[in-house]
Amino acid sequence: MRRIKIWIFREVVSHSNLQDHVGGLSFKLNLEALHLYLLICFLGHYTRCCRTMDESIIDFDLNEPSNDEVGVISFERNTFELNEYPKEIDCSSEDDLAGQKKSEDDLVQNVFDPFLGQCFLSEEEAYVCFQNYARRSGFSIRKDRTNKKNGEVRRQDFVCQCEGKPRLKLVDSSKEQRNKKSVRCGCKARIRITLKKSFDIFPQEWQITEFITEHNHELLSPTEVRFLPVNRKISDADEKRILLFKEAGLSVKEMMRLMEVEKKVKHGYLPFLEKDVRNLLTKIGKKHEVNDAMDLLHHCKVAKEENSKFQYAFTVDEERKLEHIFWSHALSFDWYQKFGDVVVFDTTYKVNAYQMPFGIFVGINNHGKTILFGCALLRNETTSAFRWLFKTFTALMKKQPKTILTDQDPWITQAIAKEFPTTKHSFCIWHITSKFSGWFTAVLQSQYQDWCADFYKLYHLDSPEEFEHQWSHLIAKYNMHTNKHVIGLNGIKHFWVPAYLRDNFFGGMTTTGRSESINAFIKRFIGSHSNLSQFVKQADLAIEDVQQRELHDTMLEKYRGSTLRTMSPLEEQARGVLTPFCFKKFQEEFGRATLYSLLGENGNEFIVKYHEETTTKKRIVFWDGEMATCSCKHFEFWGILCRHILSVFLHKDCYAIPFTYLPVRWSREVPQSEEAPRVLEEETLSDTPIDDIHCPPISKTKGRPKTKRLKGGKEARKVTKSCGFCKKVGHNITTCPEKENIGFVNGSQKKKKKTSSSDIGLNPIFSLKY
Repeated sequence: MRRIKIWIFREVVSHSNLQDHVGGLSFKLNLEALHLYLLICFLGHYTRCCRTMDESIIDFDLNEPSNDEVGVISFERNTFELNEYPKEIDCSSEDDLAGQKKSEDDLVQNVFDPFLGQCFLSEEEAYVCFQNYARRSGFSIRKDRTNKKNGEVRRQDFVCQCEGKPRLKLVDSSKEQRNKKSVRCGCKARIRITLKKSFDIFPQEWQITEFITEHNHELLSPTEVRFLPVNRKISDADEKRILLFKEAGLSVKEMMRLMEVEKKVKHGYLPFLEKDVRNLLTKIGKKHEVNDAMDLLHHCKVAKEENSKFQYAFTVDEERKLEHIFWSHALSFDWYQKFGDVVVFDTTYKVNAYQMPFGIFVGINNHGKTILFGCALLRNETTSAFRWLFKTFTALMKKQPKTILTDQDPWITQAIAKEFPTTKHSFCIWHITSKFSGWFTAVLQSQYQDWCADFYKLYHLDSPEEFEHQWSHLIAKYNMHTNKHVIGLNGIKHFWVPAYLRDNFFGGMTTTGRSESINAFIKRFIGSHSNLSQFVKQADLAIEDVQQRELHDTMLEKYRGSTLRTMSPLEEQARGVLTPFCFKKFQEEFGRATLYSLLGENGNEFIVKYHEETTTKKRIVFWDGEMATCSCKHFEFWGILCRHILSVFLHKDCYAIPFTYLPVRWSREVPQSEEAPRVLEEETLSDTPIDDIHCPPISKTKGRPKTKRLKGGKEARKVTKSCGFCKKVGHNITTCPEKENIGFVNGSQKKKKKTSSSDIGLNPIFSLKY
């Protein structure tokens, strides 16, 4: 066997039809057949090529005697590389090499343009040839008319993409439609190939019988033609990488940049655009929409079989479509049994393809980190939906929370009152104060800043009596007795005023901000087009992330420990029981306890006051040797002893803290709750078959809809705008010619300088909104 080497330019071989003929395979031919094959290819197909090319380009001898009866030709598709240049080409000089390269490029451009009479072995080969020609020339092609005989294609036309006239498009005003302009402009450029019978060795071939090169539109440059859809393609390997990056939570821009770095491609020169990646992700997501609901329920069923602590429940409507679903991971179930005394509930949107509101139950663990108790997807946000959710939560999680924080949603408030009758409900103070600028800026004007300062002082009062007294003074000071927002705040004061809430444990939380961290983590991996099964998997990933951080905190607790600031036995006792997070809070209070003096003592009651300021409020502490309370209610609200009680301990020579005031909830080792599990209701335990459950419809969430409402009557009438100064049409008040004749302008027409929140020193939460 002898390998015949063909020396030819890289560009010539990479575009030659010989490469497509052999298909990138090593094959054996009889030497006589090889002679005939090469003659047909090089003399028949490339007549013009052979006339212009130098004889030194092809360096092989067909008449050279061979020791073997068979010769071997080895080609590799699309990867033709020459190991060395022909002897006739001198590569010693870089200038000569550059000149030689330029002449080769010009030669290839001229040689491999299609021409009349050119033959191909298949229709696909002709299409690839014309497609490469179109890419080099600056346009794209498509298949057009065909002529069949006895079911066999005998003629095929390839035309420019701009061939033909634009098709008429039916416009439906009730639907959103893309206003995409057609590129067809009647271009006549085309190639026609016809099937012809040939030699016995090649029974048939396709020949170019018509070739029109003139275009009636502007051709694209080489840097522009790559943006045409036909030249943009995502390979299978790139598709796998994109899906991998999507699972890792990367955005499309991050995917593109990472692939550019991996492939060492200049920015913006990947063979596809961001739009193509988004379309790919949408296309793949639609493949799973048919069985989306069943996939979700199957995932929950398998998780329940693997771990009995996994909890889930769902409902369907009359059409067997998924309505509501709640689930709780096995880890979440254990966390709730330990730290379920205080819960934050919040809803968010745009996290799934069905626009279903996503509700989460979160809490705080003994390390002060946010933990996830359960998740829910609801069809809508009504009282009945929230009642089902809270009822299911109680049934599956075995107990009700002691306290819960939410926003001011009236439907949530009604549902909690019905299903959590013994739970203390509190509103998020951020959701209230963030509306102040819209409520009171126009009313108070320059007094708005003073109002905010007085409100903050009022907010931090300890007793309800003090709040009631100061609230009436605040309303009278700013004359807001009839303001509807002030009346509304006073009506719900038991839900947001700390003086009414400090008797209950909230873990120091007054906002629903902890839920935002979970929402932000989940939204890294999912979006408004995510299906339900993907959504649940990413929620489980958030739980695993919390678990890993909890293990890391435990490791740091053992490895680093906590440092004592004093030699007090009280501090040393607290360090041995509390976690580093809670011990740090204890040290802050203990360090300030020495700054308080004991003013008076009446039996078991003590009056404590800060040692410097004479106007500082006095605190009343009760301590009988076993039980301690303070008027600030810090321990009841936080679960950590306040500085006032610790000051009494120091003054009364107390060297041991009662274990009642070192709560197990903040200890290093938190045992499981010993509360007896409740029996689930029959309707919750019933097994609903999941084989015929369909995907939910698109939910209608709160807020303004995306589509604008249809206007009619006077609204649909075209309104002619007129000048605000002279009331004439054709100009506005800025360009009014009559305004120049008047020496003054009304004060209402003068522009007022807007004052920013930083100029008046406002807290960002009270920033002005314009």
